[in-house]
Amino acid sequence: MTKKRKLSERRKYLRAKRALGIYYRLYKRNGKRVDGVWSFSTTRNMSIVGILFSSQIPYLIGDIIQLRVVMSGILDVFRGYGRVVRVEQKDSRRSCSVAIAFVEK
Repeated sequence: MTKKRKLSERRKYLRAKRALGIYYRLYKRNGKRVDGVWSFSTTRNMSIVGILFSSQIPYLIGDIIQLRVVMSGILDVFRGYGRVVRVEQKDSRRSCSVAIAFVEK
């Protein structure tokens, strides 16, 4: 069994591969409010429970991120918060993939 197949079997929800604009910032770390600086990137995929996006910032597992996903730069698709559940460094680049699960503030 390949690694990719194992991953797909663990997933409970269908993911849509969509590249939408995402504004994001660190909101809480270790339970303390931070109010980080807003950054902009694109989503890699989305489901009803979370988002995977590219980031220049290597967040920590458990960080709470404030999110705003937009279509065409103006139409809000989602506004809310997510907990970082996975961070993967991309091959020899400064960016990484950040997986978040939606949470209440």
